[in-house]
Amino acid sequence: RGLRGCGERVCFVGRPWRGVDGHLNMPVCKGMLEAVLYHIMSRPGVPESCLLQYYQGVLQPVAVLELLRGLESLGCIQKRTLRKPASVSLFSRPVVEGLGQASEAEALSCHESTVTFYEPTLDCTIRLGRVFPHDINWNKWIHL
Repeated sequence: RGLRGCGERVCFVGRPWRGVDGHLNMPVCKGMLEAVLYHIMSRPGVPESCLLQYYQGVLQPVAVLELLRGLESLGCIQKRTLRKPASVSLFSRPVVEGLGQASEAEALSCHESTVTFYEPTLDCTIRLGRVFPHDINWNKWIHL
Protein backbone atom coordinates (compact mmCIF):
# COMPACT_ATOMS: atom_id res chain seq x y z
CA ARG A 1 0.00 0.00 0.00
CA GLY A 2 1.39 3.38 -0.98
CA LEU A 3 1.77 6.57 1.03
CA ARG A 4 -1.38 8.03 -0.49
CA GLY A 5 -3.64 5.92 1.73
CA CYS A 6 -1.65 6.64 4.90
CA GLY A 7 -2.23 10.38 4.85
CA GLU A 8 1.46 11.06 5.55
CA ARG A 9 3.10 14.17 4.25
CA VAL A 10 6.07 13.66 1.99
CA CYS A 11 8.82 16.26 1.86
CA PHE A 12 11.10 16.36 -1.17
CA VAL A 13 14.34 18.33 -1.03
CA GLY A 14 15.54 18.59 -4.59
CA ARG A 15 19.17 18.15 -5.54
CA PRO A 16 20.52 18.10 -9.10
CA TRP A 17 21.89 14.57 -8.63
CA ARG A 18 18.56 13.19 -7.38
CA GLY A 19 15.56 12.34 -9.52
CA VAL A 20 12.05 13.33 -8.52
CA ASP A 21 11.52 9.74 -7.37
CA GLY A 22 14.49 10.08 -5.00
CA HIS A 23 16.87 7.82 -6.89
CA LEU A 24 20.49 8.84 -7.42
CA ASN A 25 21.40 9.98 -10.92
CA MET A 26 24.91 8.50 -10.98
CA PRO A 27 26.30 10.31 -14.07
CA VAL A 28 25.18 13.72 -12.77
CA CYS A 29 26.50 12.98 -9.26
CA LYS A 30 29.82 11.83 -10.69
CA GLY A 31 30.10 14.92 -12.89
CA MET A 32 29.38 17.34 -10.05
CA LEU A 33 31.75 15.64 -7.61
CA GLU A 34 34.47 15.64 -10.29
CA ALA A 35 33.89 19.31 -11.08
CA VAL A 36 34.20 20.40 -7.46
CA LEU A 37 37.20 18.12 -6.86
CA TYR A 38 39.04 19.39 -9.96
CA HIS A 39 38.29 22.97 -8.93
CA ILE A 40 39.91 22.29 -5.55
CA MET A 41 42.81 20.43 -7.20
CA SER A 42 43.53 23.39 -9.48
CA ARG A 43 43.40 25.82 -6.53
CA PRO A 44 44.64 24.00 -3.40
CA GLY A 45 43.64 25.91 -0.29
CA VAL A 46 40.63 27.56 -1.91
CA PRO A 47 38.39 29.16 0.73
CA GLU A 48 34.87 27.84 1.15
CA SER A 49 33.47 31.31 0.48
CA CYS A 50 35.19 31.39 -2.93
CA LEU A 51 33.74 27.99 -3.84
CA LEU A 52 30.25 29.11 -2.86
CA GLN A 53 30.64 32.31 -4.87
CA TYR A 54 32.01 30.44 -7.92
CA TYR A 55 29.06 28.03 -8.07
CA GLN A 56 26.35 30.52 -7.01
CA GLY A 57 24.90 30.80 -10.51
CA VAL A 58 24.40 27.05 -10.96
CA LEU A 59 24.10 25.47 -7.50
CA GLN A 60 22.54 26.47 -4.22
CA PRO A 61 25.06 26.89 -1.38
CA VAL A 62 23.55 23.91 0.47
CA ALA A 63 24.18 21.69 -2.55
CA VAL A 64 27.81 22.84 -2.81
CA LEU A 65 28.31 22.17 0.91
CA GLU A 66 26.81 18.68 0.50
CA LEU A 67 29.20 17.94 -2.37
CA LEU A 68 32.12 19.16 -0.26
CA ARG A 69 30.99 17.04 2.68
CA GLY A 70 30.72 14.03 0.37
CA LEU A 71 34.22 14.55 -1.02
CA GLU A 72 35.53 14.95 2.51
CA SER A 73 33.87 11.75 3.71
CA LEU A 74 35.36 9.87 0.73
CA GLY A 75 38.81 11.14 1.72
CA CYS A 76 39.26 13.14 -1.49
CA ILE A 77 39.66 16.51 0.23
CA GLN A 78 40.59 17.82 3.65
CA LYS A 79 38.66 20.60 5.31
CA ARG A 80 40.84 22.96 7.29
CA THR A 81 39.85 25.87 9.48
CA LEU A 82 42.00 28.81 10.50
CA ARG A 83 41.02 31.00 13.39
CA LYS A 84 42.04 34.62 13.09
CA PRO A 85 43.62 35.86 16.32
CA ALA A 86 41.76 38.56 18.20
CA SER A 87 43.05 42.08 17.84
CA VAL A 88 45.46 43.04 20.57
CA SER A 89 45.91 46.52 21.93
CA LEU A 90 47.91 48.08 24.71
CA PHE A 91 44.91 47.86 27.04
CA SER A 92 43.52 44.43 26.10
CA ARG A 93 43.35 41.65 28.69
CA PRO A 94 46.32 39.30 28.75
CA VAL A 95 45.46 35.72 27.84
CA VAL A 96 47.27 32.95 29.67
CA GLU A 97 47.60 29.63 27.82
CA GLY A 98 44.92 27.21 28.98
CA LEU A 99 43.12 29.71 31.23
CA GLY A 100 40.14 31.79 30.24
CA GLN A 101 40.18 30.44 26.71
CA ALA A 102 36.94 29.73 24.88
CA SER A 103 36.52 26.15 23.80
CA GLU A 104 37.57 25.30 20.27
CA ALA A 105 33.95 24.66 19.26
CA GLU A 106 32.93 28.10 20.52
CA ALA A 107 35.83 29.72 18.73
CA LEU A 108 35.00 27.98 15.46
CA SER A 109 31.30 28.82 15.71
CA CYS A 110 31.99 32.49 15.09
CA HIS A 111 32.14 32.76 11.30
CA GLU A 112 33.71 36.22 11.29
CA SER A 113 36.85 34.98 13.02
CA THR A 114 37.39 31.77 11.04
CA VAL A 115 38.33 30.88 7.48
CA THR A 116 37.47 27.44 6.13
CA PHE A 117 39.42 26.16 3.14
CA TYR A 118 39.87 22.87 1.30
CA GLU A 119 42.89 20.93 0.08
CA PRO A 120 42.96 17.82 -2.11
CA THR A 121 44.49 14.62 -0.77
CA LEU A 122 47.31 12.94 -2.65
CA ASP A 123 45.12 10.05 -3.82
CA CYS A 124 41.94 12.04 -4.39
CA THR A 125 41.37 10.98 -8.00
CA ILE A 126 41.95 7.31 -7.18
CA ARG A 127 39.49 7.48 -4.29
CA LEU A 128 36.81 9.15 -6.41
CA GLY A 129 37.46 6.69 -9.24
CA ARG A 130 36.71 3.79 -6.89
CA VAL A 131 33.25 5.19 -6.16
CA PHE A 132 32.24 5.38 -9.83
CA PRO A 133 34.44 2.74 -11.51
CA HIS A 134 32.38 2.02 -14.64
CA ASP A 135 30.08 5.02 -14.92
CA ILE A 136 30.50 7.24 -17.93
CA ASN A 137 30.57 10.97 -17.56
CA TRP A 138 27.23 12.79 -17.49
CA ASN A 139 28.18 14.24 -20.86
CA LYS A 140 28.34 11.07 -22.97
CA TRP A 141 29.85 12.92 -25.91
CA ILE A 142 32.97 13.99 -24.02
CA HIS A 143 34.50 10.54 -24.68
CA LEU A 144 34.20 10.76 -28.48
